[in-house]
Amino acid sequence: MQNKTVYFLLIVLIFCIFNINAQNKINSPYSRFGIGDIQSNILSEFSAMGESSIASYDPSIVNPYNPSSFTAFKPNSFIFSTGGMHQTTKMQTTDLEQVTNNSSFSHLILGFPVTKKIGVSTGLLPFSNVGYQIEDSETHPDLGIMNYSYTGNGGLSLIYVGAAYRLNKKLSLGINTNYLFGGLNRNKKVIFSDGESFNTRKTNSISVKGFFYQLGLMYNIELNEKTFFTLGFTANNNAEISAKSTVLIETYKISSIYEITKDTILDSTSGFSNNMILPQNIGIGMSLNIEKKWLFMADLSVQDWSEYRMFGESDSLAKSIRFSGGLQFTPDYDEVTKYWKLIKFRLGGKFQQSYLQLYNTQLNEKSLSWGLGFPLNKTNSEINFSVEVGERGTTKNSLIREQFFCFQIGLSSRGIWFVKRKYD
Repeated sequence: MQNKTVYFLLIVLIFCIFNINAQNKINSPYSRFGIGDIQSNILSEFSAMGESSIASYDPSIVNPYNPSSFTAFKPNSFIFSTGGMHQTTKMQTTDLEQVTNNSSFSHLILGFPVTKKIGVSTGLLPFSNVGYQIEDSETHPDLGIMNYSYTGNGGLSLIYVGAAYRLNKKLSLGINTNYLFGGLNRNKKVIFSDGESFNTRKTNSISVKGFFYQLGLMYNIELNEKTFFTLGFTANNNAEISAKSTVLIETYKISSIYEITKDTILDSTSGFSNNMILPQNIGIGMSLNIEKKWLFMADLSVQDWSEYRMFGESDSLAKSIRFSGGLQFTPDYDEVTKYWKLIKFRLGGKFQQSYLQLYNTQLNEKSLSWGLGFPLNKTNSEINFSVEVGERGTTKNSLIREQFFCFQIGLSSRGIWFVKRKYD
């Protein structure tokens, strides 16, 4: 009966995720730059701990951010994880503010061991999101008021297939083959108020698809019978991803609520192809597990986005540096009578110099997070919640400050497979 309940919850959650995925994923003017807002770490287990994950070596969690962790899976186990998220953002300038709400799919991943020394995993993760609408205007001496409208949507997703091999009791190596794909749509309109000039609109659609690779290393040290220390390292290659752009520029008139095309200035519907340069990301992390009760984790990652190129343009991005840390407390991992002692309490924080550098100002992001992990009785499944509160940017130098509240929920289900039943 318990298994049927878990399967029912799983089906409901998957249905909700695909329903959520049809909605807008983000609303931020900063997603105009580069490939949009990077989705650095979206599993609720890790988000609650400041997004620390590089040195997570847990047989009950699939950690796609360090492929060497796949050797942690127990024999005959099968782990499935999925989830969703919601974010409320307040955007502020020196004299204006706006509040937006967006929900999205979080992840869909699974992992299992192949042998005692080999583990594998595959999954679907969001990589970046684009969503913005910006209005501006200026007064021309001959044409009067000219209104500008900038809108964008889309994003990139990632499908990965990874494997890990345990060289000995301490050292594991792993690799993820990542397929990056998706579309970025950026539109611009110029609307004249003189009643005589034709308005202009430009539609630019970029399609991205290609492979890159991520290497992982995990080194486990047993300090004593109840204390374990882990070092983790990850790096991806400096990749060239195929990109194709189509551009349509038209003049038009507004009649009632309709836009009537008058002339086509440029129509490159066949598109032109080039490469997107995705810069290398290097990360190092550590974790300390004490008596299965206390877990400390910390990460440091660096990615030089000044090397980014899209059709030869850099978008003036900068090197990104992120530091995160977190703590998990489980009152009694082996408790069988008092449920609350099995609950995992998590707390974390993050500081990041983002890749955005505007008006000679590099934008910082900082946040605090916390969460809970609830095991489901008589099953090997767990429901995880996380809450993150933080801010990015500044109101100085005509920029925008974003204050956000992010809620995530995830379901991790662990089962046993390839085991023949002795009784029917």
